[in-house]
Amino acid sequence: MIKKDGHTHTQFSHHGSTEQLDMYIERAIDLGFTEYVVTEHAPLPQQFLEEFVGPDDARDNSAMAIDELTFYKSEVERVKEKFKDKINIKSGFEVDYLKVYETDIRSFLQRESNWIDEIVLSVHFLPNNEGNVAPIDYEPDTLSAYFSDECRNPQILFKRYYDAVIQSVNFDTGLKVPVRIGHITLIRKYQKLLHLPKFDESIKQQITELLAIIKKKNYQLDFNAAGFSKPYNGESYPTFDIAEQTKKIGIELVYGSDAHEVNALGLYYDEMKELIVDKKIGD
Repeated sequence: MIKKDGHTHTQFSHHGSTEQLDMYIERAIDLGFTEYVVTEHAPLPQQFLEEFVGPDDARDNSAMAIDELTFYKSEVERVKEKFKDKINIKSGFEVDYLKVYETDIRSFLQRESNWIDEIVLSVHFLPNNEGNVAPIDYEPDTLSAYFSDECRNPQILFKRYYDAVIQSVNFDTGLKVPVRIGHITLIRKYQKLLHLPKFDESIKQQITELLAIIKKKNYQLDFNAAGFSKPYNGESYPTFDIAEQTKKIGIELVYGSDAHEVNALGLYYDEMKELIVDKKIGD
């Protein structure tokens, strides 16, 4: 059977460990994973970086720099060859969806299309009421500062997030590779600290609409373990009830550790595996 981690990171993320990629792969092998997708944060569009309004650290360390791209790709190719008899390693990116920069994102993906095996398409940045695009998961103070109005009425914040996630699913990547929609309840990362309420019925309907579009596009869903380890969250992304809804309509859930350090690999896999569709090698 295939045991897959479809969402992993490296030292190039700049907001995790500096451990080398070999250490991640060795740990994955020890844990019995047979398939491993390296999905480092793709370089953000240059114009976006120039116009960025959030903290400097979030601008500089949310993704790899464009001048690291060649080294990143060579490292992935190196470990593919080194461990080819032990694990199937696939090359990819976690790609930030940014509505205003769709042309730049598509151009990047087209340039790298021959190298990409799979991608995770995620939303980490949203426009606020002033039209400034700011990070939603960098730290709680940043979310509160740039989305103060929305945090006072969290259902508005949720709606804005799911509007963006739906836009991301409708975005034409131009690729013919597996696409997974990343951590679709990330907006709840600070729910305990900010006392975020449960989704109201209109947001639940948005999620149902989102899942229908994912199904129509034949995309996968990132079943992401990272939220369990976040002190202000404590849940998978998405939550188990949404994951069950996803499975019922036939969307493939792919476990993602979202590991930014070696020790995070495989966390909560056993708790989540019942909702993951087992696949035989060769399927």
